[in-house]
Amino acid sequence: MSFQLNIDLRQLNTFLTIARVGSFSRAAEKLFVAQPALSRQIRLMEEALAVEVFVRHGRGVALTAAGELLYEKAQAIFQELERTQAAVAAIAGEVTGNIVLGMLPTAARTFAAGVIEEYRRNYPRVTLSVKSAMSGTLQQMVSQHRVDLAITYHHGKQKNVQRTPLIEERFYLICPPHSELAQCPSISLQAVLNLPLVMPEEKHGLRELLEKEAMKHQQQLQVAIEVNAWPLLTDLVQRGLGYTVLSLASVHEMVMRNELVAVPIDTPELHRSLAMVTPRDMPPALATLKLAQTIMNQVTLQVADGLWEGRPLFDNTALGNLSTPTDYGLAET
Repeated sequence: MSFQLNIDLRQLNTFLTIARVGSFSRAAEKLFVAQPALSRQIRLMEEALAVEVFVRHGRGVALTAAGELLYEKAQAIFQELERTQAAVAAIAGEVTGNIVLGMLPTAARTFAAGVIEEYRRNYPRVTLSVKSAMSGTLQQMVSQHRVDLAITYHHGKQKNVQRTPLIEERFYLICPPHSELAQCPSISLQAVLNLPLVMPEEKHGLRELLEKEAMKHQQQLQVAIEVNAWPLLTDLVQRGLGYTVLSLASVHEMVMRNELVAVPIDTPELHRSLAMVTPRDMPPALATLKLAQTIMNQVTLQVADGLWEGRPLFDNTALGNLSTPTDYGLAET
């Protein structure tokens, strides 16, 4: 069956650029194309599709319903083209492409630099972007193919992502060095729940965990300050304005500089499990698999060096399981 293609990649790229910046004039500057020529491309594309993709307003343009559908499909086309180019280049032994890595703020502080350094050294032709967000947001971004691989909490509500266990780490009470609690060899969870805490907002995984523990003890969490800016959270604790609960890896450098003290929580101990999260509805690109391998290398190294106190949860089959799940194209909704 024959099929005549009435739009081309240049028109699609122009369309995507206009949609992202919200203006024909700004898109023309970004693409180094005269605005009349750019407008003509879109007009020809709309004529070929027999539908308008933009609606004009005083501040620029917005997508029509048809434009929103085209935007989604056009993004997928360019993503698949990038994957195809990377796959073909891989035959010659080169790893190429554009990869987006998502990380929790509490995991990124010490860990991300090591991952980026090793990955850039081994795969210099891959463009790597790093995004930091909360676990639920990162998993949603993975399911929408806006992030290729994310390090998040192992649990989550997104069902169309694949989680590969990474590491289990213990939680500590984080306090300023001048606090009396800084001298304690350990502290009970009951005592932690009675302290004024500096905490992220309720939908954050750490906050959810502590809220559940407080309910088990028929208590309310004593949140003195709620803050989502990661550097500010530890800064407020350092200033003596409250305490927080984090993994040791999250504050390792600050503990080494005696800016903060990490006191182990016991009776019971608190742990969290982290995982590498990838989409379930398409196989990972070679560059993504190499990134996963780099992450596992760094976890192993940092645990061995004492930079990350935790128990790795993966084995030598993890990479194979990540690359060959059984349900590509059958993601749950």
